[in-house]
Amino acid sequence: MRYFHTSISVNNMEESRKFYETVFNLKFRSQGERKEIKSKFVNLEDENQNVVELFIHENPTPLNEDLMDFQKVGIKHIAFIVDNLEETVEKAVSNGSKIIWPIQDGITIKRLAFISDPNGIPIELIELRD
Repeated sequence: MRYFHTSISVNNMEESRKFYETVFNLKFRSQGERKEIKSKFVNLEDENQNVVELFIHENPTPLNEDLMDFQKVGIKHIAFIVDNLEETVEKAVSNGSKIIWPIQDGITIKRLAFISDPNGIPIELIELRD
């Protein structure tokens, strides 16, 4: 077995696709539509064939839950390993992201930061130890 994808519901497909392609260098893999649930999706993948699926509903509703409330059970964020944390945070912010947690030392990793995508979805950025 191997991991295939993470699916993210978005408010604006074009803005979200540009964000993930620009900040994380993800490439277009495929797209489609699920008419029965009134949604369209785009699959973007990295060089290791990990996929981020962006989907949009005909009538998206805003995210009301604080996903950074780690006390609540549920999926909280996605994470990307990056080579340069400062550079990635800067690129993300210049493409519509907000900083949730600034760069800080990690416990099992070298350093980390949390940003949000244009939809408010938390993304953890990780630098590994050498």
